[in-house]
Amino acid sequence: MKGLAAGMDLEMPSSSGRTDAQLVTAVRDASLAESALDVAAGRVIDLVRKVQADAGTITGPLDVDAHHALAREAAGRSIVLLQNAPVAGGGALLPLRRDARLAVIGAFAEKPRYQGAGSSMINPTRLDTALDAIRDAATGDVSYAPGFSLAVGVDEVETAALREAAVAAASGADIAVLFLGLPARLESEGFDREDIDLPADQLAVLDAVLAVTENVVVVLSNGGVVALPFAERVPAIVEAWLLGQAGGSATADVLFGDVTPSGKLTETIPLRLSDTPAYLDFPGEFGHVRYGEGLFVGYRWYDARGLEVAFPFGHGLSYTTFAYADAAASVTADGDIEVRVTVTNTGGVAGREVVQVYTGLADSRVQRPERELKAFASIALEPGEAREVVLTVRREDLAYWDIRVGRWVVEGGEYAVEVAASSRDIRATVSVPVDGDAVTVPLSAESSLGEVMAHPIAGPVVQAAIAQMMQGMEGVESIMPEGVDMTKMMDSLPLGRVSMMAGDAASPEMIQGLIAMANAGSAPASGA
Repeated sequence: MKGLAAGMDLEMPSSSGRTDAQLVTAVRDASLAESALDVAAGRVIDLVRKVQADAGTITGPLDVDAHHALAREAAGRSIVLLQNAPVAGGGALLPLRRDARLAVIGAFAEKPRYQGAGSSMINPTRLDTALDAIRDAATGDVSYAPGFSLAVGVDEVETAALREAAVAAASGADIAVLFLGLPARLESEGFDREDIDLPADQLAVLDAVLAVTENVVVVLSNGGVVALPFAERVPAIVEAWLLGQAGGSATADVLFGDVTPSGKLTETIPLRLSDTPAYLDFPGEFGHVRYGEGLFVGYRWYDARGLEVAFPFGHGLSYTTFAYADAAASVTADGDIEVRVTVTNTGGVAGREVVQVYTGLADSRVQRPERELKAFASIALEPGEAREVVLTVRREDLAYWDIRVGRWVVEGGEYAVEVAASSRDIRATVSVPVDGDAVTVPLSAESSLGEVMAHPIAGPVVQAAIAQMMQGMEGVESIMPEGVDMTKMMDSLPLGRVSMMAGDAASPEMIQGLIAMANAGSAPASGA
C-alpha cells in the first residue's frame, strides 16, 4: 500500500492476485485512499493508450528479414572502437584486410553472448555468430580456436590444451582477433558483480597470444564495464557490448570496414574498481546502501577527483577523422542556449560523429560537477564534407534544486560551453552569460548571517547592528590571528545566535520582528 501511495503503478513480477486482494481490503477499511488507487490505475491506462497510438496498424506477416537487417544496423551503430593504434612496420590493424590470414580466438565468437540474463531474455528469430560472419567476409584463411571454455568446472588440463591451441592458431596468422567477455553467470539481474575484471583464464589466453604476435584485436562482449589492464599492449580494442541477434554480422561489418564505427561510450571505463564513485559505499551494510556520490556519478566523479581513466565517457574512435571549427553559443528568446559548430570529415571514408556539448559554471554558489553533458547530436558526413551542427541546451537543464525554496532554480552567471568529441576531448570552449532566476529565500533564526546580509531588506539593518556589536567586542580581536576578517568569520553564524553576543543591540524580539518584516517584503520604519 505504501508503495502504491508513493507512486508505484506497476508490480513486477505478478503476485498472482495476492497483493491485488490486499489493495481491495485496504481501500475498504480506509487504510488506503481510493483516489490513490484511481491515480495509479489511470496512469497505467494512459500508458497502454500511448503505446497503442504509436503502434499504428500492423497488417500482414512479420518481415523477419527486414527486422533482422534493422537489428544488424542498430548493432553496428552501437559498437565502440576504443583503440586502433598503429603496429610496427604498418598502419592500424582495423579495418581488417579481407585477404589477411586471420586467427579467430575465443568461445564468444562461436557462442555469442548477445543478451542479458534473467527476465530480459527473449527468443531470437535467428542468431548470427561472429565466426561465421568473418568467414563469409574474408577471402584469406580463417582459423578458429575457442581459447577458453564457457562451461563451469573445466579442469586445468583442458584449460591448458585450449590455450595451446589458441597460441598455435595465432602463430600461423597475420592477425589474431580475440573475443573476450563476461559469461552470463557473472552478470545478471538478481545479483551484483563483485569486481570489474575479465575472467583469469581469458586474460591468460590473451597473454599467451601476445607472446607470439603483437597483431591482436580484442573484441569485448559484456553488459557492464570491464577493466582493461592490457590496453597498452593491445593495438586494437572493440567494445561490442551485448549486440542482440544480429550482433555477429554487425561485428564483422565493423571489423572489415563495411560499417565505420561511430558509437560513443555511455560510461567511463576506469583503471580499477577502487576508482569508482561508489567504491566505499557499495554494497553497504545490513541491507542499506549509502548513495554517497551525490551528483558526482560517472565522468563527473573522475573529473572532480582528477583521476586518470582507461577510456573517458563519450569516447569512441572512427576509421575517419573529424575537425571542429567556428564554435559559438548564444541565448535564445526562450532562454535556451543555442550552440553552433562546423564539423568536417577530414578522412578518407564516410563516417558519423557524435558531437557533444558540456556546460559548467566555475563560480557557482552550489556544488556542481566541472562539466555536465547537456546536448549531443549525431551527424553523418562524406569524406571532405562539412556541415554546421546546431544543438540546444535547454534553460531548464541548467537548473538545480534549491532546498531553501523547494523549486528548480537557474543560477545566473558566465557559463562555459564546451563542444567536444568526448568528456576529455574538448574541441572548443566558448562562454555565454545566462540571467538567473530571482530567488528570495525566507529568513529564519537558522539563516546564516551571510544569507541575511544578502537580503535586500534585512541586510542593511543587520549591517548596522553588527557595526554596533563589534564596537563592544574589541577584546575579541586580540585572541584572533592577525589579519583575520571577523566579518567573514561571522558569515556562517546563525541569526538566532546574534542576540547572545549583541545584547540590547539585537534582542530576540528584535530579531523575530526583523524576520517577520523581511519575509513580508516590507522594510522596518526604523533600525532594529
